[in-house]
Amino acid sequence: MKYLVLGFILAFSCYGSEFMQMTPVGDECIPVSVELSGCREASEALDQLIFDIDFSGILEAVDQGDGYSHAKCLLSGRNGSYTLSVDVEGSEGETLLKKEYSGSSWEPLVHRFADEFVYLLSGEQGIASTQVAYVSRSDGTYSIRAQSLDSRSPQVIISDNEVITTPAWSPDGENIAFTSYRNASGDLYLYSFENSSASRVVTGGLNTCPAWAPDFRYIAFTRSVDGNSDIHRFDTATGDVQRLTARGSIETSPSFSPTGQQMILTSDRVGYPQLYVMDSAGGTAERAGFAHGYCDSPSWSPTGDRIAYCARSNGNFHIFVMNADGTDIRQVTTDGTLNEDPVWSPTGRHLAFSSDRDGVRSIYLLELNKLTVYRLTRSSESYCATWSPVTIQGGIQ
Repeated sequence: MKYLVLGFILAFSCYGSEFMQMTPVGDECIPVSVELSGCREASEALDQLIFDIDFSGILEAVDQGDGYSHAKCLLSGRNGSYTLSVDVEGSEGETLLKKEYSGSSWEPLVHRFADEFVYLLSGEQGIASTQVAYVSRSDGTYSIRAQSLDSRSPQVIISDNEVITTPAWSPDGENIAFTSYRNASGDLYLYSFENSSASRVVTGGLNTCPAWAPDFRYIAFTRSVDGNSDIHRFDTATGDVQRLTARGSIETSPSFSPTGQQMILTSDRVGYPQLYVMDSAGGTAERAGFAHGYCDSPSWSPTGDRIAYCARSNGNFHIFVMNADGTDIRQVTTDGTLNEDPVWSPTGRHLAFSSDRDGVRSIYLLELNKLTVYRLTRSSESYCATWSPVTIQGGIQ
């Protein structure tokens, strides 16, 4: 959670529970059956394929039967050279796909097929091949790591003994914006996957919470100077920085709408943190809801219809989802005491967030159709997740 609590707790007794517990969206999944045989990794690969299918929120793996599309897969190879051969038949026995995937690891091959299977039957993109980056803290070292949706070890993108925080993956997958304190101040950096290096792009004051515009031309961020925080915008083409808000209140945590025309942000202009929507070029901001006495870290879905955020409920912090117009507010986490910083998957069917539900702050993924929760990180303390686009240029392959 990016908002700074200023040493006091307010009781907002005037706010009722104007929201409901989340029930599964209930979209009917497309039943499919799969089989996978072959080399010694085949059993593990089958488990991964079933997970990818079920976690898509679109397909559902079932026992083989009449009326279902069926995928027959063969995994061959070992020691850095694998081939996954697939033969997909439709519900009436017609051939839908016959293809081979090759690579140095079997996991990406399974992910690629799962995503193609989802697209083949639904016309929607899958997320099995995406990654989630996050901040990891262990033994005084901070790092940004990228984790694929499987059991492989994460890739360390950048590491430092100084604080690193609030990474944000660019929409084209080529950069990650983040804040680093390596120069004794919170400066904004861009990590380039192509160059495998980071460069400082904004300095002066405290610069945090970067958020990319959909066309990746601009990065909105929070700049704090002399104790006051406002939203600014960095032009990646020219290097210019423009101030978008100019208030005595704290303005932070911007997130662009998928059109790039608006952004939602956190402001305490009424005395406590609430969500506001304004034009992406600045101007008057309108309050986005009245259901909570404390809310923060909004994230606008890539489909534009919903907004996720963190709010205090009965003394704990949980993740909520509402329609973009502020209606139909639903609580989507119930476990743990500190669930924060939700971000959407690139398809808008999943959320990544950090939670203390298992004793250490870790990254979790939530599939909203069935409310399936998957724990992504299990080692060091992990927080501030950011999801890659569907097609990524760098990172784990």
